[in-house]
Amino acid sequence: MSNSDTILTLETIAANAWPAAEVEACHGWRLRHTGGITRRANSVWPNGDTGGAPLADKLARAEAFYAERTLPVIFQICDAMQPADLDARLAARGYGADAHTHVQTTALASMVERLPSLRHYPDFEVEVSEEFDPLWFELYCESEAVSGHAAAMRGDILQRIAAPCGYVVLRAGGEPAAVGLGVLEAGWLGIYCMATRPEFRRQGAASAILRTLAVWAQLYDARDAYLQVMHRNAAAQALYARAGFVTTYDYHYRIKPQAG
Repeated sequence: MSNSDTILTLETIAANAWPAAEVEACHGWRLRHTGGITRRANSVWPNGDTGGAPLADKLARAEAFYAERTLPVIFQICDAMQPADLDARLAARGYGADAHTHVQTTALASMVERLPSLRHYPDFEVEVSEEFDPLWFELYCESEAVSGHAAAMRGDILQRIAAPCGYVVLRAGGEPAAVGLGVLEAGWLGIYCMATRPEFRRQGAASAILRTLAVWAQLYDARDAYLQVMHRNAAAQALYARAGFVTTYDYHYRIKPQAG
């Protein structure tokens, strides 16, 4: 598989792993809307082109779609974008760049080899559920300080995921301490919702969850893992580097300035 094929595959399964509430097809683009919660679920996925409309018409429909929902117009931009100069076209229209993010990948076998097994953490207990777990979600929201409308929308997103999921809860000394989510599709494990309560950070919980997800995914014959980590999140990048992750490509968002 070429790098361009890998990028399109990962962008496709990542969109499936964080499904928007509303998706309108726009000549190969996807216009996504989910109550304004998370950029990914409220942005244009511009990685296809059916050849049915000129770019000007597609841009006009995208801008109208978000205006109708009183949301900013946001494009998620990577090297799979169609057309290939879309980023430059949006910049010329005044769209600003934001939230630069690495997409990193590694082999599951490498994760298992690199990360310490649970016997190195005698106080840890790890449980994997393959159904959406309200207790898991409560711990996730607490760890991420998410509440109200934002929490409700994230819960809805999670319950729309069609692919097999592994919801991991880690307890330290019997106390709920950390969570993680794995989503399986096309032989890939997508890693999402990694969150640790503040008092349990830097004690190995995230590493234990990553290894647990890798072992779980191998039971389903997955071979590789991917995740997204923002450029500015140095601590998370260090964790993922220890697990063997390397950057395969980057993406960022282009956001249209709002009037006023």
